[in-house]
Amino acid sequence: MTAAVEVPQDSSDPSPLDKELDRIRQRRTGQTGFFRGTFDDWTLVFGVIAGAVFFGGMMVMSTGLLASDSIIIDQTLSKTPLDTGGECTDRQGEVWINIWASHDEVVAKSNNAPDGSTMLVAALTSTENEVPLIASYEGGWGDIRLELILDEEIPDGMYSLKSTLYLSDSEEPLTEFDNESEFMAILDTLTVLKTKQISVEVHTVKTGNLLDWLLGNRVDSKEAEVIDTEPRSCLTIESMGEWGWVLMGAEWVGGRETAMLLGGNAGVPPWWLALVSLGMSIFFLCVQYPLMHRLYHREADDLLSTSQMRRLIERTIQRVSQDLRFEINFDEMKLQDRPISIDVYLQYTTTGKTIATPIDVRTEITKELLEEFAIFGEMRPLQMKVVCMDTSTSADMTSLGPEFFFSDSGGVPLAEDYSDFFTDISAFGRLDTAAQESIARWFRKHDLVDFGTAIMADEEAIFVRVIYRPVQHFAYFLFKPSYKDLQDDLESHLLADINPHLHGRALMVSARNEKSTLADRAIAGRVEQGDREFSGEAMVAKRGGIAGALLQNPFMGDILSSVEYVAHKNQNRIDRYGYWGLIVFVWIPFMASGVLVGAMLGLVARMPFERVFAACLIGGSAASLTWAYTARGIIEFMERYHAEAVVPVLLILAVAFTWLKIRDNKMRRREELFRDSMAFFAGASET
Repeated sequence: MTAAVEVPQDSSDPSPLDKELDRIRQRRTGQTGFFRGTFDDWTLVFGVIAGAVFFGGMMVMSTGLLASDSIIIDQTLSKTPLDTGGECTDRQGEVWINIWASHDEVVAKSNNAPDGSTMLVAALTSTENEVPLIASYEGGWGDIRLELILDEEIPDGMYSLKSTLYLSDSEEPLTEFDNESEFMAILDTLTVLKTKQISVEVHTVKTGNLLDWLLGNRVDSKEAEVIDTEPRSCLTIESMGEWGWVLMGAEWVGGRETAMLLGGNAGVPPWWLALVSLGMSIFFLCVQYPLMHRLYHREADDLLSTSQMRRLIERTIQRVSQDLRFEINFDEMKLQDRPISIDVYLQYTTTGKTIATPIDVRTEITKELLEEFAIFGEMRPLQMKVVCMDTSTSADMTSLGPEFFFSDSGGVPLAEDYSDFFTDISAFGRLDTAAQESIARWFRKHDLVDFGTAIMADEEAIFVRVIYRPVQHFAYFLFKPSYKDLQDDLESHLLADINPHLHGRALMVSARNEKSTLADRAIAGRVEQGDREFSGEAMVAKRGGIAGALLQNPFMGDILSSVEYVAHKNQNRIDRYGYWGLIVFVWIPFMASGVLVGAMLGLVARMPFERVFAACLIGGSAASLTWAYTARGIIEFMERYHAEAVVPVLLILAVAFTWLKIRDNKMRRREELFRDSMAFFAGASET
């Protein structure tokens, strides 16, 4: 736990800390342009262009707008080392049969069959004789698909499977013929279009669901492995585009590994698997990472020291105290500057001109501090304890001096000089009438209900306080103006109406929503609430734009804060192994890894933009290439050693481990965040 830091500082001294803060403010507010010509800006531009080319090209390919039937791309690249499966075959306009295995089924499908009544026949025979062990007959129109289900009585071993596509003169599909005798009866009327013969190896494997696997209750089942030496058919440009969208959807839902295994099992060439994955990675890395960097990153010269942070807080609170007319003893203010939060303990006293409640004071201070934090790029959570040292305040309207007049009390101070007394009463009556009429018009203007209005006056100022509630239905979500917006509007409205009655006195206005809306509460980009024994409320500065919307929602906020916590806990390791460790993290397949998570990890570790970008680009490219060129081998390995049942268990264990780890990091961070703050506030209150 970081000890509370006490840095004596005269709040009226404009230098040297004020000058340093002003220079930082000027530098950061001068960087408001969206495009500044920096490396991350050009990276963002490149990412937008690359995304337009990638997704636009995929759209053109999949819709068949350009050379939809051409196989020139696949055919050309299949002759190069990029395609480890060998040269593909041009089967455009050729009738051909595709055969593959799916556990205990062998599937056959005809392609490019002519329109007409057709029949597809598949028979599994022993290699020693041609007597069919099992056969399937499927009639239809045009291309046909059939499934040959392995019988449990078929012994393990090598078999021959012959599939033949027939064309019939019948004007109706041959859907009624589904056995050998019926097929032999019409065989003389059929014409052979295509025949294909391959080898099939049959194994006995243990099968069952996950529970069966865990309890050892799996049963024996047959499984087929097709041995097809025929080269694969070349993909058309339209087929490549369609597979591109399928692979992108699979990677978005289940990760890079899922997409690669899906495409590898379907015979998609590895170079296309790698290209689709790389296209997605480059787009998201080059677009989202610059936005994340713009939101979170600060140059070394912009990082605030503890003394600068204290001075920034003092200046902000001093400005609020002047607006709300309360007094602060900055010698009693305490600050705890930690890597995971900023904690402030503050005491204040009211004056005769204070019309703000303690809740209003804390809200206004928090709002102004978070706005300053946003300007200075400070994204650590802020926790505050604001204590009013008075037993009663003027805002409670219970301890007002004799110089105040109330529009709603009817009480008047006693005086010996009755002429001054009645003069003041007359002047206040005119002021009260004009103010009440003006406020009534203001309530009608904004469609608000008056829940309490008080007007007070002395020789120096006029005090107006209103409590309102919106009439609008679902006002919590739909009512846009915040209390601050309406307070400023009411002040302008009153100044225009009652200016003749002010006679040089200041107008002090306070407006409060009787039931706060979303706009009133949206002073923070993200709010964390303590629970159970660790109570508190931590707020992060609100940042606008796409980057703020991306990172300050609850889901991304939890991820970012957890990763940041881990980064702070392992700062030495990150500083030592950060670059190479980041490459390995993005490269090696692991739950929640990838270019975006890797970029976030490098960002919170304050690695330079160029190094993080290079590490994620290298790691992401290596991951895409590795998976693309090993996916088919992994599938064949699992099929050969019958490891399919183990894969779901490993995935569930990996997900459970990752979830438990994230949950543990989140709980430890929250515990440290609120526990140490509670101890700090308790110690500050005692002193």
